Amino acid sequence: MSALALGVTALASAVLVDTAPAYAATEELRLDFDATPTGQIEPGPWTTGCFADVATPGDSGCIAVGAPGAISRTTRPSGGGASPAIAFPASGSAVVQVPDAANLNPGSQDFTISTLVKVSAGQVTSGANLMQKGVFADPAQWKLQLDDGKPGCRIAGTGPSGAASLLITADASIADQGWKFVQCKRRGDVLSLIVGSETVASSTGATMTITNTAKVNIGAKGPGLSNNDQFRGAMDNALVSIG
Repeated sequence: MSALALGVTALASAVLVDTAPAYAATEELRLDFDATPTGQIEPGPWTTGCFADVATPGDSGCIAVGAPGAISRTTRPSGGGASPAIAFPASGSAVVQVPDAANLNPGSQDFTISTLVKVSAGQVTSGANLMQKGVFADPAQWKLQLDDGKPGCRIAGTGPSGAASLLITADASIADQGWKFVQCKRRGDVLSLIVGSETVASSTGATMTITNTAKVNIGAKGPGLSNNDQFRGAMDNALVSIG
């Protein structure tokens, strides 16, 4: 083989190495809501019971409510059939809580938060939290939200110069659009928000360490809190992956 051909081959190999996938995420939490909560019967409403964590067997997300809140069964289209999902209450508060665990803190690593949601115009509120670990006042937080029907993502933690936070938000509401995939992901210094298959917002400034001792709350800040940012729509497949 000529020196030129060898050079081209070496260059091609280098390009392949440089463009290979750089991220190999590990699922740390996946609640698919397929099974009935422990100790309960279909189709609800449920005020207690736990959903199994598919990603970490033995783990679970348990229902906690503030009257008259409850969680109940709904479904979403999937292939030629339907997939079990859950519906949050029209009044009161209800959350699914996962206990704090080290593997749910991304620290300085890349991470992804995602879920499938459906919300009508009548269910839209000024504040609706989909998934979060920590609250706004905490020094560290990750959160996927749906304020005014617009998906958004917030992170906070310790950056190179001290306390840091970053918020990105979609321009358009997803109300009355059926089921939508919503995802927040950090890759290096970039935070991105994906709705459906489209990246709708992104920003640099995501380099920070995110670690706290809070529970993961799904559907609201917590049970029975004031200014609870309760989500009023339907949800399926709540996922957290790190790496």
